[in-house]
Amino acid sequence: GPPRPEQSGLGGFGFFHDCGLGEDGDVADLIAVAYDLAFFWKVGPEQMMALPLDTFAESLANAQRINQVQQG
Repeated sequence: GPPRPEQSGLGGFGFFHDCGLGEDGDVADLIAVAYDLAFFWKVGPEQMMALPLDTFAESLANAQRINQVQQG
C-alpha cells in the first residue's frame, strides 16, 4: 500500500503535481493521499474525499508542515 505519513513525511505528495498526482498519476493516487491524510488527521477517509480541492490542498500542506516540525 501507499507509504504512511510517518514513513514518507508526506513529502513525496504534491497537489496534482503538488497533491500526489505526478505526470503518470491517476485517481488512485489522489485516493491514496486522501487515505494518508485521513490517517494523519484521524478522520474517516470519506471526510477527506468530500473536501473541496482547495481545502484538501490546505490540509495536505499543513500536514506536511506539522510533520516536518515533528521530525525536526
